[in-house]
Amino acid sequence: MSKGKKRTLTVILVLLLLLLTIGICYFLFTRKDTKDLEYDDNATTGIMPGVDVDERRKELQNLLDRSMIAFSINTSPVFLNGTSEGNLLIENPGNNAKLVKVSLVINKTNEEVYASKYLKPGTYIENVKLDKVLKKGTYDATAYFSAYDEETTEYIGRTGAQITLTVQN
Repeated sequence: MSKGKKRTLTVILVLLLLLLTIGICYFLFTRKDTKDLEYDDNATTGIMPGVDVDERRKELQNLLDRSMIAFSINTSPVFLNGTSEGNLLIENPGNNAKLVKVSLVINKTNEEVYASKYLKPGTYIENVKLDKVLKKGTYDATAYFSAYDEETTEYIGRTGAQITLTVQN
């Protein structure tokens, strides 16, 4: 065997050995050893006595409802011109149990072009006139829905939806 072939073979073997070492180290340091878990022998499977399952479900559903913001909006509203009303179709569904305020922001300029007042649960706005006059064109925007507690008006959180505004003339 020539000296060049021996050198190539040695380099390949060293690289394979290095890769094997890395693989073994990765396996040893990233695996979770479930054999070390100790479960309490005194624990009983099931629902604790005296707990009303229906009441527990209602409580959990209430927590889930409070943590989610429901809404509806037209994702492609059309405005005849920059000063006319368009079919935004904003809805705060009755099951939302939150006050909602909506603002439309043009993505490219970060300019707010519409802001609603509070919407009670179970209400909607069909058509809106923008607060800023837009020229003819198509605009990628984000509709931000800010949620507030219905009783205290405390801010809860915000979510958004991508929409495309079209001004025809």
